[in-house]
Parts: sequence; C-alpha cells; structure tokens
Amino acid sequence: MGISEASATTAIPTELRHSSSIATPASVITPITAAVISSEEEAIAIAHQVAEDIAAIARDASENNQIPWRQAERLSQSGLTAIFVPRHLGGLGASIKTVVDVVRIISRADGGVGQLLQIHNVMIRGVFTRPDDAFRQRLVSDILNGKRFGNALAETGGKNKFAHNTRVEKTADGKYVLNGRKFYSTGSYLAEWISLTASSDLGPVGVLLHRDTPGLTLVDDWRAFGQQHSVSGTVIFDNVTVDERFIPKPGSPARAMARTGLTWPQILHAAIDTGIARGALAAATDYLRNHSRPWVDADVERAADEPHIIKRIGEYAVAVRGAEALLRYAADIFDQHLLDPDNTELQDELILAVASARAQSDHASLFVSSDMFSLLGASASLTKWNLDRFWSDARVHTTHDPIRWRLHHVGNYYLNGVPPDEYGAAIRAKRAELAAAANPDA
Repeated sequence: MGISEASATTAIPTELRHSSSIATPASVITPITAAVISSEEEAIAIAHQVAEDIAAIARDASENNQIPWRQAERLSQSGLTAIFVPRHLGGLGASIKTVVDVVRIISRADGGVGQLLQIHNVMIRGVFTRPDDAFRQRLVSDILNGKRFGNALAETGGKNKFAHNTRVEKTADGKYVLNGRKFYSTGSYLAEWISLTASSDLGPVGVLLHRDTPGLTLVDDWRAFGQQHSVSGTVIFDNVTVDERFIPKPGSPARAMARTGLTWPQILHAAIDTGIARGALAAATDYLRNHSRPWVDADVERAADEPHIIKRIGEYAVAVRGAEALLRYAADIFDQHLLDPDNTELQDELILAVASARAQSDHASLFVSSDMFSLLGASASLTKWNLDRFWSDARVHTTHDPIRWRLHHVGNYYLNGVPPDEYGAAIRAKRAELAAAANPDA
C-alpha cells in the first residue's frame, strides 16, 4: 500500500489533515513496488538513506501537521517494512538487533515515522505464528510487498488500559459483529491491515481487519503537540462482521501472554526515544557550529569554542551513547532469548535490559531535546528551524507508559530479589487468582 509522490502532493486536499470526519480516500491508496533487501548490512545502509530523505522533510515546520504519506511510502518502497519476515516465509529473517537499529535510525530523522515502523513490526510478529493457511499466505505476501500494519488496541476512558468497551456479539442469525471505537491507533490511518482487540462472551478476541472492510472507519483526529506523524487517532467499528476464525472456541483455554511478551514493543519504543535523542544531538551541534554566536564573556570566535558549551555537549553525548549502548545490549539479549526462550535467567535479564534501555532512552531524549536550547540561543526558537520537534516528539512518546514502573521492577529485583516483570503484572496475578478460585479442582 502506498501512494505516488505526485498523488501525495496533488490528490490529497490540504484540509484533510484537519478534518476529524474524513477517512482516507480510496483513490489515494495505490500499489507500490517494494525493494528486496538481501542482507542485514544492506538493511542498515538503506535505513540510513531513508532516514536522510525523511529528515529533509522533517526539517520543514510546515510538514509537522501533515499526514506523512511520502515518509510512509518511502519506508515501504525501501523494503524496510519486510525485513522481519522469517526466511522460511520468504523474508530476510533479520535479527532483533537489526530490526531495533532500523527503528532507531528512522526515529533519528522523525520520531513519529519511526513509530509507524515500530508498531508495524509489533503487529506483524503474530502473523508468523498463525496457522499456515491461505489467509496467512496473503498476509505474508502483503508484508513482502510493502503493505503496513497498524494497531487498534487502546481505548479512552475505562478504569485502565486493559478495560475494553469494544465488543464482539453473536447475532440471532449466528454472525459475529464488532462494534466500538479505539484511540491511540498508531499507524492505522495509513495501514493496509488493522490489528485490534475486543471483548466477547467467549473471552478476549484478537482480530485483523483490512482497511476496506465494510463498517470500518479510519479517522484522522490525532492532535497531540508531538509525534503527529504517528497518526495515532480513532478507528470506529460499526456492525463489522468478524470472521469466525478469530472467535475463541467455547471451552478453549485462554492463551496466556508469555512472561517476556511485552519486551518486543518495549525495546522498539526504546529505539524510538534513542533515535530522537541522537537526532536532537546532531541538530544541536549543527546549529552551534553554523548559526549560534558566542556569549560576550567567552572571549572566543565561535559558540562551538565556549568551554561551558563543550562540556554540556559532552554530557548530552554521554547520555545518548549510554542509551545506544543499553539498546544494543538489550537487543543482543533478545536474540539470545529467542534461541532459548524457556531459560528463566535469560528472561530475567531480557526484562531488566529492556527496562534499562527504556529508562535511559527516556532520559536522553528529554534531556538533550529540552536542554539544548539553553546553549543555542534565542534565535534557535524561531519556527523556521523547527528544532522543537525533537522535544515535542520525545515528550509525547515518553508518556507511552510510566518509566517509574520500569524502575520499580529493576529496583525490586536488586533490593528484594523479586523476579522482574512487565507492566500489567498485578492485573495478570489478579486474573490468575480469580481463575483459581473459580476452578478449585483444576
């Protein structure tokens, strides 16, 4: 799925970005040809090329509130959206380390576009473990051809993020019908396939819907002050007929999430923030070398020669390098974990490593993107430079889930020897307790 550059500039009315009631016109969704990437080294090299193209767009402040048609298409055309497909299914089968690094590199250019790639890689992982049938073959073929996946998991309101009002109900004629709405639906507005969760009388339901499904409406109403290019708006389901393959069979046991199940989206979130931090550092040093004036008391010719500025840039660089090092380490542990998934010590280390990467990337992205203005001077605040995009993206993205709970799990492990866990541990423990009480003989 994608659109041509000509379509991106002529076929889409400028007011579309600012309308909350218009879904993507079918006329702008046209086929693309995705490149085939033959090695992980090539994937990294292509990621750098694509990042340069996306960065050129991101520097233009007038693009901040525009739908990232060209950027999303560039990702698909490059072949980067397909590198995670396993070799036995016809893909590159890239390592976790490479996939994570590609998300980091793209996020260096634009955190919102990096999140499009992040959520795509999270959502397609489940495709590879689906039953080997014609439906999976179609999904894999779409991924290899550059089609992207989005999510429709979260909802507003409710007691917590796991409370879902979107439901699948069985009608009198035996059909299953989906109704409800989702928000924070990252990537869905530009995606070919939408992955969602809903409640039902038979338990949680996970569904994949094509964007052209009758009753499905994709709404462009994401109005955050940052991460605008993640297009994380609303998806509406109005009497959508759900294929029975997605409905839990009566009496079938609920599939429990693996203990490390959330480490995949979380390490990619860390990659986004690490990329934003590196992008902010590069922008700050470029501005200091080429646009800033030295302070009068410094008695130097260039701002880049001020001792206080040099020291502060060193602090930024250490924060960024720390985030990058922790991210690489976590990715290495992840690849080891996949080779030995039942190893409890590796599970512990993976959760701790990803939590550490999340905490450091959170710190680095906010620290550099915010504090750098204290060095750059008042002129750096002018809209024409668009330098505040790094802070706004970092500030919005780092609200994704509270780092204080990452630190809690790490601290509790080191202080009290409590095995680390991902968020939602308390909810899962309560559900297990209720299940045990309901089935005392099980």
